[in-house]
Amino acid sequence: MPTVLREEGYRFIIYTDDHPPAHVHIFGRGNEAVIEFEGELKVRNNWGMRTDELRNILRILNRNKEMFLKEWRRIYG
Repeated sequence: MPTVLREEGYRFIIYTDDHPPAHVHIFGRGNEAVIEFEGELKVRNNWGMRTDELRNILRILNRNKEMFLKEWRRIYG
């Protein structure tokens, strides 16, 4: 389970045995969210992240979207 990015207290992970669509698991402050990032960013699951945290995470993802897509393609082809 490679950590793709650590920023502002969050860990962004793409599991190597996961499934499409392209998404990332975000862990931080004892909570987790799953966000799809191919096309429009979409919160798929949220376990405890506050709205302001999700906004911040989406900002981080949007800024690094190409890197996440590149990493997803490296893992899954």
